[in-house]
Amino acid sequence: MAQTGTYHGGLVFLGNEDGAMDRFSRIVTATLEDYGHAVERQSLLNTHEARILSSQYLVRLSMETAVEDGSRARRVDAVAGLNRRLHESKERVRNRLVISVTPVSEQTDDRDVTELMLVVMLYRMVDLYTSELIEWLDPDVRLTIDQFLGAFSNVSPRRVRGRQQILYHQGERFAPIDDTAPDLASRYDRIMGQYAHQGETGLVALTDQEALALAFRSDPRPDELDGLSPEERAQTDIRRLASWGMTGCLAFVSAPVAASLAAVNLIRGEDFRLNTQVLSLTAALVFMQSSGAMASVLSLLPV
Repeated sequence: MAQTGTYHGGLVFLGNEDGAMDRFSRIVTATLEDYGHAVERQSLLNTHEARILSSQYLVRLSMETAVEDGSRARRVDAVAGLNRRLHESKERVRNRLVISVTPVSEQTDDRDVTELMLVVMLYRMVDLYTSELIEWLDPDVRLTIDQFLGAFSNVSPRRVRGRQQILYHQGERFAPIDDTAPDLASRYDRIMGQYAHQGETGLVALTDQEALALAFRSDPRPDELDGLSPEERAQTDIRRLASWGMTGCLAFVSAPVAASLAAVNLIRGEDFRLNTQVLSLTAALVFMQSSGAMASVLSLLPV
């Protein structure tokens, strides 16, 4: 690294630099987002400088351009002023891109992850232009493209999954809890260096005192809890009591209907709404029958 806390990367490539800085900025932005770092600002200062700021990293890009033709014939002809057009066609534009990745906080920086992101950035940039050299972590450490590809052959832009592939693979963002819980538990045990219950699996053996305490416990068992608060349980008890009260009132109006409703309450549980509707409908029919309105309605029907 060129300085403490900054990761250096460089790329020497040939070709026209028009639009190169914008392409390189997009590559850096896409790589940061692929690794879960939301980009807050992407600034293209000029054709040779750019800055990308995320929640964890500040990336600076700078590019130098030089026209080179080191042949002896060109130098001699340049002094004599001969064959200028011929040599101009053979001139090569060589560019040097410098990447400086600076973590926002050195305490939370993971060096392996940061270096891996820098590798992916360089891999993706190599595909754009004809590259000659790669500067790795230090300007004096220069690798050829073959050396760089050979050293990091297990990493490539195509092997790094995009954000959409990570979050929405096969339409599911997270795996089921039943599938991930055992692996997470074993991973936690490996990190802590200890295993629950001395690594034994299966049912937990209780002592005589624990079994006795469990048998005489005053609180309900976990499978008996209904998840209701005391206020909600009180309201439920009131509704159940009111349902049986309406069933009793219905017995004075129509005993067969009251017996049927009582059976429903015992089998399916007390339903306050059902009891209210049955009581209202039965009372309305009895009133119509006693007042003669039911007979008038039946006489109008074409039976």
